[in-house]
Order: sequence, then C-alpha cells, then structure tokens
Amino acid sequence: MNTPAPSQNPTTLDVITGMLVDTFEVDRAAVTPDTPMADLLADSLMVVELAVTLKDELGVTVTEDELRELPFAEFSSRVDARRGR
Repeated sequence: MNTPAPSQNPTTLDVITGMLVDTFEVDRAAVTPDTPMADLLADSLMVVELAVTLKDELGVTVTEDELRELPFAEFSSRVDARRGR
C-alpha cells in the first residue's frame, strides 16, 4: 500500500489555476502567465464569482478591474502578496 507524501501548501498560482479549472471549467492549457484574466472568465458573472471565491477561500479581496485587466501571472502575484506569503 502506497502512502501519499505529505502535501505541501500549494502556491497561490496553483490555487487560482485550480479554481479556474475545477470551478469555472476553464481549459488548463488556456491558463498561462500572459493570458489576460478577462480571456479566462467568460462573462461578468464569472468575474464576480471568482472574486467571491477568492474572498471565501483565501480571505483576499480583489477588484473587478483587476480581474478584467491583469494578465494571469500579475493577478496571481497580487493575490499572493495579499495573502501575506
């Protein structure tokens, strides 16, 4: 029987990627550092839902402007900074 290795804390980038893929059904291949968040979130409802999910799951508040205007890597970096990591 294999015992799984203790899981490390996932990076903020990994957490947000997981949210996009698992919750919002974004194609994992589409999630690249330079991809604008607006391209990953199909409509304004997804923008609001991701903002709420980030607040609930990570305790981080993001603006709709950040979700609409930033590339994925920069957005993830800002969220990471707010997490205090």
